[in-house]
Amino acid sequence: MTTKEEYDLHVLIPRNELAAIVKGLADRISADYSSGDLVLVCVLKGAFVFLSDLVRLLQIPVEIDFVRLASYGSKMKSSGTIEVTKDIEIPIEGKDVLVVEDIVDSGRTLHFLRDRLSASGARTVRICTLLDKKARREVEINADYVGKEIDDVFVVGYGIDFREEYRYLPDLCYVTPAERTKK
Repeated sequence: MTTKEEYDLHVLIPRNELAAIVKGLADRISADYSSGDLVLVCVLKGAFVFLSDLVRLLQIPVEIDFVRLASYGSKMKSSGTIEVTKDIEIPIEGKDVLVVEDIVDSGRTLHFLRDRLSASGARTVRICTLLDKKARREVEINADYVGKEIDDVFVVGYGIDFREEYRYLPDLCYVTPAERTKK
């Protein structure tokens, strides 16, 4: 018989701060792409809530598509192998592409995706991330739009999961093993 591990959640970024971060990013993106042909490519599943809030605050027309890349499985650490499980459908040749990601961690996934989108003929490929965890970087990559830099903690909530749990949380939280009371 296996027992389910228990975790404690601690608020890292409350919902009101998240809203302010997303608004700031939307304002910058709207100004930078005021005359462009912009396609937002959301990395599923973790970035879908971020994308939803971001797109409603943009002041420019955009096309939206989704890509799903797997590298974590059910673990807290990336396996290093990247698999495309859902590809984009919108033609991006000659267009500006902005990848919308939840967290830049090791950098491997975004490096892979940026190169893949560039090879598809995009005019430009830039990255917008809600969170940047530079302490975990293994591959050199910098996001063009960063909501907030965070320490090396495992985060959940606001669309981000751990084993498909915690996406529903309105705040961004970090996870620690549960404190067990001794009897």
